[in-house]
Amino acid sequence: MKLLVIDSDRDLVEMLTSWLKTLGYEVYRAYNAERAKIEWIEQRPDLVIMDTALKDVDLLAMCRELRTKHDALVLVVTDGKDVQDEVRCLESGADDYLRKPFYPSQLLARIRAVSRRARSTLERRPSSIVTVGPICVDSLHNEVTIHGKTARLTPTESKLLHLLAISANDVCTANQIVTHVWGYDGDGDAGLIKAHIRHLRQKIEPDPGNPRYILTVPGVGYTLVRRNEEDGQGDDGPERPLRIVSL
Repeated sequence: MKLLVIDSDRDLVEMLTSWLKTLGYEVYRAYNAERAKIEWIEQRPDLVIMDTALKDVDLLAMCRELRTKHDALVLVVTDGKDVQDEVRCLESGADDYLRKPFYPSQLLARIRAVSRRARSTLERRPSSIVTVGPICVDSLHNEVTIHGKTARLTPTESKLLHLLAISANDVCTANQIVTHVWGYDGDGDAGLIKAHIRHLRQKIEPDPGNPRYILTVPGVGYTLVRRNEEDGQGDDGPERPLRIVSL
C-alpha cells in the first residue's frame, strides 16, 4: 500500500516514514504544498496522511483538486482541538480525522481501517452500480449521477451512498453504517456520519437544507428514498413503508 505523508513538521514526517516503512508500507513524504502536488500525481498514493496547517495553503481545497487527477483516501492529522475543525475537514472530503498528539497504534488502526474500506470497494465490482430512481451510484469509480449530472465522491462517501442505495427505502442505523463503511463494530459516531451525510446532500439534493432523497429518521438512522420525479412514487409503484434493515 502506498502512503503519502504531508506535514511541515519534518521531524514528525521522518519519524512516521521510517516507522511505517518497517511495517511494510511504501511511503512518500512532502513538507510543502508544491512537493505534495508532485508526489500525489507522480506516486498515486492509496492513502494520504496530512496536516492541514501548511503555510499560506488551503490544503483541503488542494486535495479536492488533486482528487480529480488521482483519487485517494485522506486521513487528516492535526493539532486542532475545536470540534468544528473536525467537522470542517470531514465535510470537505476527508475520510477520517485524528488529533495530535496520537499513539502510533492509533494511527496504524486508522490506516488499517481505511485500507479495509478501499479493498472492500474494489471487491464489490459486480454490484458497483446501483440505480435508485434518478440516482445512479457507481462505487467502483466513486461517482454519483442524478438527472444526467455526475459528481465525484470520496471513497467514504461512495461507500456510504452505495449502502443507502442497496437498502433504498429501508433505514440504516448508525451502527450498521459504521460497521459497513468504517469496518469496525461499536456505537455509531453520530457526528462523523452526519458530516458525510451533509456532504452527500450537497452533491445530490436540489435543496440540501430540505432533503428529498437522503432522509434522517430521528433516533434511528438514515434512508435513501426511491422517488419518481413526476408523481413522487418509486419506480416499482408506491413507496414501501420504511423499515430498519438488517445487514
